[in-house]
Amino acid sequence: MTRTPETIHDPFERDRLVVVTAGIDNCVLPDTLKSRYPDWRIVTCDSYMSGIVEVAHRPTRAVIALVNSSVHQLDNAVAGLREAAGEKVKLILCCTPESEPAARRAVKSGADDYVLYPLDGDELDSALGYARPWLSADVTVAPAPPATTEELVQLSAILAHLGTKPMVLIEKLASLVRTAMNTRGATLIVQGAVATSGDVVTKPVLSAPLREEERVIGQLIVGEPIDGPYTPADMQKLTHYATVASYVLAAAKRQRRWHELALTDECSGLPNRRYVHDKLDEILARAGENKFSVTVLLFDLDDFKACNDTYGHDAGDEIIRITGELFQQHCREQDIVARYGGDEFVVVFWDPEGPRVPGSKHPDCALGVLERFKESLRSQRFPKLGEEGEGTLTISGGLATYPWDGSTREALLKQADQALLAAKRAGKNRIFLIGEGDNSS
Repeated sequence: MTRTPETIHDPFERDRLVVVTAGIDNCVLPDTLKSRYPDWRIVTCDSYMSGIVEVAHRPTRAVIALVNSSVHQLDNAVAGLREAAGEKVKLILCCTPESEPAARRAVKSGADDYVLYPLDGDELDSALGYARPWLSADVTVAPAPPATTEELVQLSAILAHLGTKPMVLIEKLASLVRTAMNTRGATLIVQGAVATSGDVVTKPVLSAPLREEERVIGQLIVGEPIDGPYTPADMQKLTHYATVASYVLAAAKRQRRWHELALTDECSGLPNRRYVHDKLDEILARAGENKFSVTVLLFDLDDFKACNDTYGHDAGDEIIRITGELFQQHCREQDIVARYGGDEFVVVFWDPEGPRVPGSKHPDCALGVLERFKESLRSQRFPKLGEEGEGTLTISGGLATYPWDGSTREALLKQADQALLAAKRAGKNRIFLIGEGDNSS
């Protein structure tokens, strides 16, 4: 007969937790559980079958079983664990968000609950029915120590650079936590990105979840302390810094979004004039160092105002959007297509890998792209213009190339604009190169 927890008198056996890793290699869950429940005996089984054998022969307080896509007949495996463990033993499934539907179904086969990985410690405590000893009513928890000057300096530097690359921000947060917790190593895991400050944390001692609103997005873990054991106040402090890190990451995400909106044209979804100015300055600086050419095209839609007046602003917006999308389809990934204002577009053709050869002329690729685009424009339908709108739109443009036509953004754009005006005066529906006349019909 299977023994149940109420027949056990040895407290060492009563706090025995079986972890079923379900064949997942290098699973860190047992180490995470050891750090959270240091007074419990953690027993690891690599399969559901070995877990069933283990709980059938030894009294167990709880079972935590990982949900792995390689486990066949998961429902039957969970039912077998429940039967072997008995009804009084907590049976908790642990899964990634991707495996949550399978875990939800398997709960009906006998599991008490499931939790998501990365683990939320409080959620796991609740599922296991475990109360933190230092949260008991008769225990007074010392408040977390105040932040040191060094911690405040690091946090201020992080807040001042929220716009930095996400990975750099995560690394700075890991460094801050390492300082705050006085630990040999701190690791921050956020949606697949991992940053460690100090020693690699192979055996977590303390952990706390990172959240975005109600959703767990990552985990903050620390290794061995440098001086003495951790205290309940240290756990409070780690939880506090997990909250701080969550807010910082959310603020950085919002700032990146605001920055993106500030550099995007609302109508077309293309980069706007401000983006082009910033990016073109950056590209020209690289071109000067690495000796490659950069070609700027300014073009607009011929007779766009008349079309806008005849068919309305909604039709005009549709033309702007479809024209931008169409031109992007014919460009290379590194080339920039942007709305410059009104019905005017700017395109930057550049190739960072190709050195400029003395005596070379304007890149042929720009003219090739233009020919393909104009051909597509002839057959493009604009629904708001009706049947008569097909093939009626044409463009005029001007090309200027660094370094021959100008060495600065202002000079190149001015030269391209002059070529555009020349194309208009010559009868529209054509592209002009500076100093070379009509190069496109």
